[in-house]
Amino acid sequence: MPDQQYYRRLEEVLDALPERVVRYRVPDLTIVYCNASWAAWYNLAPEVVLGRKLDEFLSDDGKAGLAAQLARLDSDHPVLADPVARVAPNRPGHWVDWVDSYLPNEEGAEILAVGRDVTARHLAEVRLAESEARFRELADKSSDVLWHFVPEPYPHLDYVSPSVEQMLGRPPSFFTDDFENFLSSLTAEHRALIENALTGERPLPDRLDLRCIHADGSVVIGDFDVRTVSGGVQGVARDVTELRRLQESLEALALRDPLTGLANRRLFKELLDADLARTQRSGQPLAVAYIDLDDFKNINDTYGHESGDAVLCETARRLREVVRGADVVARLGGDEFVIVYEPTDPSADRMVQRINVALSTPIDIPNGIAVYCPASIGVADTRTVGYDGARLLASADSAMYEIKRAHHRITPTGSILITTPTRRRPSIVRESFGKQP
Repeated sequence: MPDQQYYRRLEEVLDALPERVVRYRVPDLTIVYCNASWAAWYNLAPEVVLGRKLDEFLSDDGKAGLAAQLARLDSDHPVLADPVARVAPNRPGHWVDWVDSYLPNEEGAEILAVGRDVTARHLAEVRLAESEARFRELADKSSDVLWHFVPEPYPHLDYVSPSVEQMLGRPPSFFTDDFENFLSSLTAEHRALIENALTGERPLPDRLDLRCIHADGSVVIGDFDVRTVSGGVQGVARDVTELRRLQESLEALALRDPLTGLANRRLFKELLDADLARTQRSGQPLAVAYIDLDDFKNINDTYGHESGDAVLCETARRLREVVRGADVVARLGGDEFVIVYEPTDPSADRMVQRINVALSTPIDIPNGIAVYCPASIGVADTRTVGYDGARLLASADSAMYEIKRAHHRITPTGSILITTPTRRRPSIVRESFGKQP
């Protein structure tokens, strides 16, 4: 048996602890021991407390906690922590966590209770809960989709805001009940992206677009903002389908001629530079054909811009037909077109002749009229000019103006062929217009 000195040393240790320690009998709740910290709660000395009933010192909240613990404590469950922080007696605004130990003996069971002041933690948890409640309220009302993902004990979404139903046509429970449902709502490419992130093969960027499949089968582009937080990942998703389509349209307009659909000057320069770099590495020549429509101004002035646009669109279509798929056809502006091709390729043989043939037949314009609009074509290639894009284009432009001046010397007036639709065999009327030098 331990001697009295052992118990005195043990009491000294317990009295030095900041935790509150009390021991009482079951079932009459008589206090048989308390340390100095427990007694100090009530501004009493420990010896004054001995023999009194424990429930005399408890708040209503403390009594509820005591009853709950006694109902669970027994030999099969000898140590139990109260899951609820209890209001401290005589200390408004303070909370205590209790852990109780069941101690059976010959005279009846006793309980050793140890309490720790957890006011700071409790207040932090309350503030966090209030913050989460406010967040949840805002999230539930947001038009954006707020979500939270946790990897443990298994990967799943533990929160998805109600606006997901408006975005993807399915309620939040569809995604929170089974993470596979979320994965199956992604296109194959983006499902693989998420699966790679789950295995740690490739982390997700902070922001990305995911293509999602709506309940009706349509594709929705979601802009996902991703943030790593303690214990998981959370973020915001919004439907940007129309925005991305608009951006794609604007991007296309920035690089394509809106009337003909051909490459515009900006895209032409990028493609020409790429072709020059490629052919210079391989030692292959590259040629540029510069095309200017001879009678376009007369057509535009006589029949209006709608007719002029019809001529430009048909010219673009015919030029596309005479080149290979790899060749560049661009509209630089007005009635000026350009083709970039490899002159030694058999399929590009007699390119100028083929362009002239393509533009040699009349073009239908509104009101049943057909007009003839030939072109002046100048060619330059890298075998004489070198692999400088600006010089190559300027040389082709200069060659085109030499051809145009030759055309003027041969036919100093411009002509338009007009076909009337009212006769079985159209008659052709030639109208001449003076051309500016």
